[in-house]
Amino acid sequence: MAVGMHKILVIGIGIFVSCLLLQCEQVDAKEYIVGDEKRWSPDANLTQWTEGKKFKAGDVLVFKYSKDPFLMVAAVRDKYLFEKCDLYAGAINIYRSGNDHVVLEKGTTYFAPYLTPYCENGMKLTIDVE
Repeated sequence: MAVGMHKILVIGIGIFVSCLLLQCEQVDAKEYIVGDEKRWSPDANLTQWTEGKKFKAGDVLVFKYSKDPFLMVAAVRDKYLFEKCDLYAGAINIYRSGNDHVVLEKGTTYFAPYLTPYCENGMKLTIDVE
C-alpha cells in the first residue's frame, strides 16, 4: 500500500510543478497598447510602432480607439486578403469595443480596420509571434 501512495504523491508533485511552470510563462506576457500615445488611429505609424518589439504567444495587444465604426479591428491570417483589404472574407475576429484586448497566438496575424477606407490608406498592422 505504501508504494501506491508514493506513486500518487510523485504524480501530484509533478502536476503541481507543471502548473507552476505554466504560470511562470504567463507572467512573462507583455501588454502593448497599439500605436502607443496615438492609439489605433489613422495618425499612428503602425509599421514604425512594431520596430524593435518581439511578440510572444500570450502577449496582449490593446486596441484603444473611438467607437467610430470605421476603426473596428479585423484580425486575419490570410496575407493576400489583408493586402487587398478584403477583410470580409478572411476575418477570424472582429473587435468593436474601442478597448479590445487580443491575446496573441504563435504565427502571423494581420490587423486592419474592418471597413476599408482606412485600410486602403495604409492603416495596417502585421504581427509575427514567436
